[in-house]
Amino acid sequence: MSSRRQSPKILKKSDNAPLTRADLQYDLLASLFSDTNEVFTDPFPSQLDNRAARSRVTFRNLYVNAIMNSPKASKLLKDKMSDTPEFATHFAMLSLLTNVGRINTTMSFFPEMKTTIRTYHPVPALQRTSGSLQDAPRLKSILKALVYDCDSPKLATTLRDCRSRIDTGISPPTHIANLIFILANETISVSKLHFSGEVDFLDLFTSIRFSSHSRARAFLWLVYNYYEATAQSSKPLESDTVRTDNNPFSDPSRPGERPLLEELTEAESALENVDPDDENEISDKLISQRMQFLAAQSPKESSKVGKNSVKDDESVMSIESTVKSKGKRRGALGTGKAKNGKSAADATEGFVDHSTPIRFSDVQYRSSLYRSSPLQMRQARLISAPMHRYSPYARSHERHWTNVALTRSPPRTLLEHAWHVVARTDPLADSDEEMEDEHCRNDYVQRLNIVCRLRGKNPTPEPE
Repeated sequence: MSSRRQSPKILKKSDNAPLTRADLQYDLLASLFSDTNEVFTDPFPSQLDNRAARSRVTFRNLYVNAIMNSPKASKLLKDKMSDTPEFATHFAMLSLLTNVGRINTTMSFFPEMKTTIRTYHPVPALQRTSGSLQDAPRLKSILKALVYDCDSPKLATTLRDCRSRIDTGISPPTHIANLIFILANETISVSKLHFSGEVDFLDLFTSIRFSSHSRARAFLWLVYNYYEATAQSSKPLESDTVRTDNNPFSDPSRPGERPLLEELTEAESALENVDPDDENEISDKLISQRMQFLAAQSPKESSKVGKNSVKDDESVMSIESTVKSKGKRRGALGTGKAKNGKSAADATEGFVDHSTPIRFSDVQYRSSLYRSSPLQMRQARLISAPMHRYSPYARSHERHWTNVALTRSPPRTLLEHAWHVVARTDPLADSDEEMEDEHCRNDYVQRLNIVCRLRGKNPTPEPE
């Protein structure tokens, strides 16, 4: 597969910058989606006009119906596309630009976007009706999620795969969105095979010196060439190419051949993709709506940090607030700070949590102070007043804490303690959640004494 040179072809815009008609190459898209030739086989039952599967349709209906048959397309989106044909066309236009890699996957197109990992862009030429154009990652996921019977068990990933399926009579060899992904991935090969290196496939969607109508016709010719398995030319071709002599988009003077690209002068190019005044007004309105949303959202985010509440199917929830809130909570625990500014040890000193379950017959305690104190001070901490934390285990009964010195058990030998640990410890429980007794505490003290004596001595590392 040829490497994909798409970086210079991707639209790059700053936040709140609109996508103009020149950015979209709107006249090209309008020519594609207004073509009236019903020559493409739709493998899916039509959700637009209830046609049966494998009906002959226009490119517009083929592409729109493919989107509506994607498992990733929500019911809200499907209903909107069925009820409003103009919105369906505009949504398909933006999806096609995502399909060929023209739209950056960091772009979003609805003012209610909450995430900070994408940039918002109004698209006034495609937002004349109500309805969310969503964002580029969602558009791409809708197209990637399409499932066509002939793509099972192996999805076609190259033009050679399409050719081999056409040779076996499979028509179409894959669904339309996947074919366009393949053409965009093999843009250099397509350029060498069909455009003599003059332009490549992705150039058709950029501002070049050729007319929008001729570029649209060349695109439809390519799609028909690799999508429809009809009578093929008897001339020898490359092993990974397909050509049909009855291609309706071919040059009339050269049946089966690619239509010529019509070159424009600078004056003629300036007449294409002109933004009308009403679309500039739509753009200003959408930007203002976005700014109002951000202004209204800021106090809500500050008062409800980390709260995930998404009710609109077309909205995107920000994950940054959640990450920040988790980081703050972890930071408070890590530094031992409580809400009132005291340390965690001071805030919990003398506090008795009667909800803490007692799992062993011996006196239980918590030693979180053990983990937060310096190495040399841990021994003193271990014999200080215990601190209690919530435990997920069921409560058997409640027990009030008394003086630890009054409840100490007779000392155990190493063998007795080992047997006690094996017999009384839950092996599936997290060690941080275990409720240790006095014997375990003594065991920790002895281990700490050894560690303190060995610290810094060869071969142990130097203290940090």
